[in-house]
Amino acid sequence: MCIFSSCHDRPWGALALIDRRLGVDGVVNGVRSPSVLRTWPESALDLVGEGYVARFNWDTFMQVTPKYEDPFALDAHFFLCSRTVGTGEKTGLFLVDTFGNELLLYAEGDENSPVGCYDPMPLAPSLRPPELPARSDFSKDTGYFYVANVYEGTHLEGVAPGTVKYLRVIESPEKRTFTHPSWDGQGQQAPAMAWHDFNNKRILGVVPVEPDGSAYFSVPAETYVYFQLLDEKGMMVQSMRSGTIVQPGETQGCIGCHEERRDAPPLERVPTVAALTRPPSPMTGWYGPPRFFSYTREVQPVLDRHCVGCHDYGQEAGKILNLSGDRDLVFNTSYNELWRKGIIKAVGGGPAQIQPARAWGSHVSPLTRALQAPHYDVQLDDESLNRLLTWMDINGPYYPEYDSAYPDNPAGRSPLNPQQVARLAELTGIPLAGQLGHGVNQGPQVCFERPEHSPCLGNLKETNAAGYEEALQIIRDGMNRLATHPRADMEGFLAAPAHQQRQDKYRLRREMETRNREAIRKGETLFDTD
Repeated sequence: MCIFSSCHDRPWGALALIDRRLGVDGVVNGVRSPSVLRTWPESALDLVGEGYVARFNWDTFMQVTPKYEDPFALDAHFFLCSRTVGTGEKTGLFLVDTFGNELLLYAEGDENSPVGCYDPMPLAPSLRPPELPARSDFSKDTGYFYVANVYEGTHLEGVAPGTVKYLRVIESPEKRTFTHPSWDGQGQQAPAMAWHDFNNKRILGVVPVEPDGSAYFSVPAETYVYFQLLDEKGMMVQSMRSGTIVQPGETQGCIGCHEERRDAPPLERVPTVAALTRPPSPMTGWYGPPRFFSYTREVQPVLDRHCVGCHDYGQEAGKILNLSGDRDLVFNTSYNELWRKGIIKAVGGGPAQIQPARAWGSHVSPLTRALQAPHYDVQLDDESLNRLLTWMDINGPYYPEYDSAYPDNPAGRSPLNPQQVARLAELTGIPLAGQLGHGVNQGPQVCFERPEHSPCLGNLKETNAAGYEEALQIIRDGMNRLATHPRADMEGFLAAPAHQQRQDKYRLRREMETRNREAIRKGETLFDTD
């Protein structure tokens, strides 16, 4: 039993009965999987399908009436659940069966009552579920992963054995803070993090893949990570777009990459996985110790050294592609240009489907072709090239931090407040609201490092000298504010007090958890109040 729900809704929707033996995906080769046996209401069965960003159908099941939630199976034919009563949102407790009956067992008040009933379960003895032995060792701070064969799996067409030389491990840290203003990428980011991707990243390391396709490595425990396959040039061949966590001292393994989820490894008495015959590879970082990936720290310096001499404001090449590092309202000039003009191809926040090998990233980005072709006398060293390739392959991130210095300002990042942005738009005639999303973005309009280069000023100086001076002063105010309160894409960044308080609370809870685990390891009793 499960609920087919929607992205931007409560955890309710259609009640569904699934036979996992027949598959675990809703659609296979464009046809609805036979694993979905039936739904309540029956009409919801026609809504089962694949989610596509272009169709905006991630909220399909919001249209379902009535709505169900909290299923509890009594046996193969009878289920308890909560379900809406009448036309409102009020819910009652129902007994549902596979024979077409839905019996209201209990509800409070009339159908407009604000009081609902949830989570039905029988007050009767039940079988105790199997107790799994603990696999965590709290004396350790690492765990282990192995991959039996990276070539075993789906969506690897055209990837011949021997192609994959390395496996990259990337941490995607949890989000602990929030801003009300947002950036509109493929979904709302609050605050802005990247053109489309929602996450910040930390590259933990790159480990070898053996000739038989196996890999074995250690990672920090309780850290949300995902893996990428790299070829001999360090370019991404395939990427996870979900993630996994290993507990302290635990070992987890997988058959391959995107293998059929119901598959199991072959039963063999003698291990044939080469990587398991050696110690696990450690995490060694990426051009230094693991750290939050910052576009302005890791990528922009490469562009400054090799590109900005020509691709800058006031230069002919800059009119075609501007790669300067001047910060704008949300990101910086080069980042906006590379994404907005399609110079890189990254998967962003969607689609939901697993993508074929080499479908996005450095292998198919126009930027890579430009880097590899003769381009005047530009010569990139190996590290500079790898930095650009890696940035594309980890989905083109920008900000290293979810925390913000300006949580109440546009996109949660701008040093200008809403009133200043509105006045600047009025003076320049540029609808700067377009700067707060990707859809109608006009390109960089503000340069906080060099205010006089701000494109939004245009020919305002000739047509309205007083308006030009006022607009220029607004941008200079932003420049001065960044000098005293750097935002998260700058050195010296300090989060707003509310975000610092959230981080302090998290650190306190982590310290308490560390003490609790030490007590468990020693067989002692410890309370949070101790």
